[in-house]
Amino acid sequence: MLVSLTGCAYSVQGDPVAAPLPPLAIATPRKTAGVDPCALVTEKDLKPLGTLKFQPVPRTELANSCLFTLNEGSYVMVAVPYRSFEASKKSQTEGREVETSKHATWLSCTRPGAGKDTVCTATIAVTRDESLLVAVGMSGDATESEASRALEPLRQEALKRMPPA
Repeated sequence: MLVSLTGCAYSVQGDPVAAPLPPLAIATPRKTAGVDPCALVTEKDLKPLGTLKFQPVPRTELANSCLFTLNEGSYVMVAVPYRSFEASKKSQTEGREVETSKHATWLSCTRPGAGKDTVCTATIAVTRDESLLVAVGMSGDATESEASRALEPLRQEALKRMPPA
């Protein structure tokens, strides 16, 4: 017995539609335009780390950023607007996702080598395409765990001070 199989062919009309982006936890979208990164962290916020060595200053090597240098050898960097949460996730593969006041946050901590600072950065999603960066660098024998704990209240306060969108 011989059976003949014939296939049906049809064409799909229209352009393919991209799959929707997965949800990104952003409790309250924030404005980034015109926000002064030097105003997002205060001396009071920095007290657990130390005292300011000099007034916070914008940094040219990172756009829209401010550096807080402390007498005790630590420093804090704030930048807004910063790259997207997803961009940080792709470039900082050793990091992990955490939450800052119901906002998706990419936390990455590194200690490049002996005698080097321990640095933790938090990329906090404030819109789908922009974030708030808060980083802390601690010199000496600071562990990644200590730097991460020092960063937590700083990132919460900085996010609180950003205006809602």
